[in-house]
Amino acid sequence: MTGGVSLIGPTNASGFWLRCGLLVGLVVVTTARSKRRTALRSYVVAFVFLLALLHFRGYRLRGDGLWYYSFAHSLAFDLDVDLSNQYVRLGIDGASGSQRVRETGLPRYTFPVGGPVSWVPWIWLGHGAAFIANLHGVSTVYDGFSDPYFHTVAFGNLLIGWLGLLVLDRFLRRWFDDHVALLTTLGIGLGSFLGWYLAYHAIYTHALTFCLIAVFLERWSAGPETVKDYAVLGLVLGFATCVRWQNGVFGLLLAPALISRLRERNWTALGAFALGLSALLPQLLSWKQIFDRFYIGVPLGADYMRWGDPFLTETLFSSRHGLFSWSPLLLIAVIGLAGFVRRDLRVGVPLAAILLVLTYVNSSVADWWAGGSFGARRFDSVLPILALGLATSIAYGIDLVRRRPTAVIAVTLLLFLTGNALLMEQYRKGRIPVDDTMSWEAAAAGGLQDVFDAVGYPFSFPMNWMFARRYDRPRTQYDLLVGKYLFHRMGNLEGLIDIGRSDPPFIGNGWSGVHAWRDEPVDVRDAVGPRSGIFVPTDRAESLRVHIECAVPEGAEAGPIEVWLNGSRVGGFFPTEEMATHIVPTSAASWRRINLLELIPGTDTEGAPFLSVDALRFERIAP
Repeated sequence: MTGGVSLIGPTNASGFWLRCGLLVGLVVVTTARSKRRTALRSYVVAFVFLLALLHFRGYRLRGDGLWYYSFAHSLAFDLDVDLSNQYVRLGIDGASGSQRVRETGLPRYTFPVGGPVSWVPWIWLGHGAAFIANLHGVSTVYDGFSDPYFHTVAFGNLLIGWLGLLVLDRFLRRWFDDHVALLTTLGIGLGSFLGWYLAYHAIYTHALTFCLIAVFLERWSAGPETVKDYAVLGLVLGFATCVRWQNGVFGLLLAPALISRLRERNWTALGAFALGLSALLPQLLSWKQIFDRFYIGVPLGADYMRWGDPFLTETLFSSRHGLFSWSPLLLIAVIGLAGFVRRDLRVGVPLAAILLVLTYVNSSVADWWAGGSFGARRFDSVLPILALGLATSIAYGIDLVRRRPTAVIAVTLLLFLTGNALLMEQYRKGRIPVDDTMSWEAAAAGGLQDVFDAVGYPFSFPMNWMFARRYDRPRTQYDLLVGKYLFHRMGNLEGLIDIGRSDPPFIGNGWSGVHAWRDEPVDVRDAVGPRSGIFVPTDRAESLRVHIECAVPEGAEAGPIEVWLNGSRVGGFFPTEEMATHIVPTSAASWRRINLLELIPGTDTEGAPFLSVDALRFERIAP
C-alpha cells in the first residue's frame, strides 16, 4: 500500500518530503549548540527514512497483526473482549484459532494482549487521521477499519521503536564512545530484522518489545537502589511479559537484587516491585474473560513447545528465517559479546546467560521459523544484548584501523582483486560477450554464483560445510533442504517427495536428470548408483512406512533393490517393469532430522540405470 492519508495529511511524495525537510531543518537549527548534534541529527534522518518506507512501502495489516488489531479495536470501540465482529470484518472468523470457547461462548484469542492494549490510544488518535482524510475529500468512515486508522497504529509502533533506539543509544554510552553507540544503534535498527518491523510491517509487537526491554536493561544495568527503581522495573517487566510472554525471562536478572532486599526485609522495595508487576493484569483478566481461567498454559497446545528436542542449528543458520543467515550483522554481535563479557563481568555474564536461555526457548518452539517472518523476529528482546556485542566489535574494528591502516588498505585492494578474478571467470566461461556490449547485472549474478558454488552462503557456515562434507553434496543444498519437513503441524510436505522439477532440495548422489516415464506425463529420475540417495527431512523420530513408486528402466534387467536409511539396511524389494509401489516399514530409531534414504542395486549394474523413481510417499505408523 502506498500513499493515502495519515496524521500529517495526504502522503503524496512531494508533500511528504516537504514536511520531512522542514522537520530535519528544525532539528538542525535546534541542535546547533548540542554536544551530541551529530547523533541527534542522524537519528532524525533515520526516523525520516523509516517513515518514508512506512508511508510508501509498508504493509498495513496482515498475518498476526490481524489478530492483534482485532483485540485492540474491540477495546477501543466496544470496550470488551468479544471479538466476533472484528473477526468477521477482518476475514479471520473462519480461521483456526477463532473458534468459540465452550465455557464463555466468546471467540478464542491466543495471542498476548500487551501490544493491542498499547495500541488503543493510537486507534483513538486515528479518528483525527480519518477527519483529515475526509477534510481532503477522501471519504472515510469512523469505524477503525480504514487506512488512516491502520496507518496511525503503524506510525505509533514506528515512533515507539525509534524511541527504543534512543534508549539503546543511552544504554550503550555507559561503556562506549558516542560514535560507537551511534553506529551500533543504527546497525541494530537498520541492519537487522527490526528495521522490517519498524517500517514495512509495523502493525506487530516487535518494536514495542524492543523498546521495553531496552528501557528495562538500561535501568537494570544502573543497579536498582530506590523504591522508584524497583517499581519502574516491575512495571516495565510486567508489561513486557504482557507483550511477549518469553520476556518474563528477563526477570531472572533481578533475582540477586530481590533476594538481597528480602534478606534486608526491605518490604517497601519488594512491594513496589510487586505493584509494578500488576502490569500483568491485562493478560490474566483477558484470559479469565475469554477462557474463564486466569491461566491457560501454552495456548497452542503442549506439543507447540519441544523442550526436549529443540531446533537449535535451524533457528540460527537455516535459510528459513535463521537468525544469522538473515541478519549476518548479529553474528558479528555474538562474537563481540564474548569480548564484552570479559570487559564487564557483572553485566556481561547474566546478559549472556539470558541470551542463551532465550535462544533455547525460541529454538524449542514448533514453528521455530515464526511463520511468515522477516528473519528471526522472536529474537526482538535480545537485540539490546546483542548491541553490546556489536558495539564491542565496532570499537575493536575502529581501533584496528588506527593501529593497522595498511591491513585495511590491503583488504580493500583484495576486494577489487577478487572482483576482477570473478569477471575473468565470467569471460572464460562465455557468460559475457567476447566482443560486444554486456549486462553488468548478468556478470555480477554469474560471479555471485561462482562464489556460492565455491564456499556456499557465508552466514550458513559452519552448518552448510558440515552438511557438504558429510554427504558429499553442494554447500548450497543445505539452504534449500533444512527447514522442510514431511509432517509438521505448522506446514509440511504432506508426506510426499515428488521426483521431478521441484526435487533439487532432496536429491542426493547417484541420479540421472529428470525425464518423462515412457510416453506418460510422469517425471522420473533414474537411479544410476552405486548408491542413489534421497534426503528426507523430518521434525521428529517416528515409525514410518516408505512407499516407493518406481519401475525397472527401459532396457534394464530387473534385480533386487536394497533400501538403506542413514547407513543401515531397513529393507528391500524387487521392482517390476510397470510403475508400482513398494512399501518398506521403518522404526522410529532409524530416523533423525536430516535423513539419507539410499537405493542400492543387489547386483553390479556397472553404472547403468537400475531403477526409475517417480515419488516417495511416507505414512505414519500408529504406535
